[in-house]
Amino acid sequence: MINLPIDEPTLDNYLAIASYVDSKMPRPNNNRVPSMYKILDIIPDSMDHNRFIKGRMRVIPSSKQLEIYEFIAGIMLKTTDYNRDLLYLRNFPYRKSFRDLKRFFSDQSHETIRKNYNLALYDVCRLINKLNIKKI
Repeated sequence: MINLPIDEPTLDNYLAIASYVDSKMPRPNNNRVPSMYKILDIIPDSMDHNRFIKGRMRVIPSSKQLEIYEFIAGIMLKTTDYNRDLLYLRNFPYRKSFRDLKRFFSDQSHETIRKNYNLALYDVCRLINKLNIKKI
């Protein structure tokens, strides 16, 4: 359960969790479009242990992580365009540093980007606490 009021470090942690869950979510699959790589099925010899394909370990997000992901997805719809872009670019598909964000905001320094990111976190926290949003 997401507890209110939410402060900026908590929201920043929620964004990091949502980024992690987004990387573990299954990708869209369109079975109607054939893939040319499914034509050949190469099976290695069972005695060749170096090449034998083992099952991949799947990491499944917990229910709490999925709840946070859903909460962040709903909050992103309610924020302004600039705040949404700034929060999205910093956290998705993986967490980036403020110096890496200079590539997207070439006219600003990394300290200005950090200040704007903290202001965006503050605005979103204020929006969440003002509207008393627990689930969208």
